[in-house]
Amino acid sequence: MRKTFALPEVWAHRGARSAAPENTMAAARAALAQGADGWELDVHLTLDGKVVVTHDHGLRRVTDIASRPGMPPRRHHVVNRLTLDQIRSLDAGSWFARRDPFGTVAGGEVEAGQLAAFAGEAIPTLAEALAWTRESGLAVNVEIKDMLGGDDEGLVYAVVGLIRAAGLDGRVLVSSFRQKSLELFRELCPEVPVGLLLDEKAMAGSTQDIVARLRSLEAVAVHPSFKGLFPGRIAAFAEAGFETNVYTVNREEDILWLAREGAAGIITDFPARAKAVLEACKQEEK
Repeated sequence: MRKTFALPEVWAHRGARSAAPENTMAAARAALAQGADGWELDVHLTLDGKVVVTHDHGLRRVTDIASRPGMPPRRHHVVNRLTLDQIRSLDAGSWFARRDPFGTVAGGEVEAGQLAAFAGEAIPTLAEALAWTRESGLAVNVEIKDMLGGDDEGLVYAVVGLIRAAGLDGRVLVSSFRQKSLELFRELCPEVPVGLLLDEKAMAGSTQDIVARLRSLEAVAVHPSFKGLFPGRIAAFAEAGFETNVYTVNREEDILWLAREGAAGIITDFPARAKAVLEACKQEEK
């Protein structure tokens, strides 16, 4: 008899960023349209203490700040050197058609009308993203970024307040590579679960040491780089009481392998692809 297993949930990485500009509401809507179970987003703190959804500390990769008149000099093209109004004035969508980061524009997977609609897309606030999430029914994974010498504690305090105000009823998971941020978040907001993000270097440590870190945080999950996994490691985390949500997983064979290894979640740039692969796997199990 074929062994059965629970299929992982599919998390859209920075929204469905293969189909829309990352960390925008367009990417969130694409995640919903593609059937994702939840979406992952990244947060930073602005100069005036507002929480915005963007991955990089700098804004030149995903906005038009370099060509905008009236902006401060290049060294200030980072989130915590700009006010919310300055950041919201930027175009965070037009770059997607030009750079085509996943080849989905050239491949015809993103229609011309959709591309045109991305022009002028704004960087969302976390409040806006959480309000949309509440209405959409999706879950959300809020990744607290390292402020790179900025106000890390201020970011955590602000995130706690916004999550509590959002009323998402257990549909929020908070993650970070920065253990101190998660420790503070747990102290301030013990009712919201946390997951510890680990890059490939951190995953080179022993499973025992990683489990000790997770226990010290009272985390519910580990979020490892796919490259740090080997057969049986997810099962070892599960035996210790922790779920494993793996980033960033786009290849079909990797999705299948993680499902069979017992991953709780797959964080992917291609939610529809992951859902299709997992659905096919489910049918094979019947």
